[in-house]
Amino acid sequence: MLFPTTTAKAHIRELEEEVKLLKNLSHPNIVRYLGTVREEDTLNILLEFVPGGSIQSLLGKLGSFPEVNRKYTRQILQGLEYLHSNAIIHRDIKGANILVDNKGCIKLADFGASKQVAKLVRLMFNMLLRSSIIAWKK
Repeated sequence: MLFPTTTAKAHIRELEEEVKLLKNLSHPNIVRYLGTVREEDTLNILLEFVPGGSIQSLLGKLGSFPEVNRKYTRQILQGLEYLHSNAIIHRDIKGANILVDNKGCIKLADFGASKQVAKLVRLMFNMLLRSSIIAWKK
């Protein structure tokens, strides 16, 4: 991705946060991280190719079938369960971010809005602890 120089560093930092999450994920329903290529003002994230496209476009073209819906829903939930067990919240689940390979396997993608819950919990705990200490000293 190319960015104007003034905002390039901020965008690269955002992408680096996404890479930190993706690097450690390994599940059949999560798009696989393959690596990064970094140049001066660009950072390209290399991901597993998912030939079927998004579930949004697939269901838009072919329509909805109850058995397929159940199969896809189960896989989406398995991917989310894996993320949650690793303290990650996706925060942007939508049809465009749910990919389907040529065998009907769902792959959750686009972790740009995802957050590591443990970091948020630690930050909140530290803030609470500080405010408790301040209140105790008074």
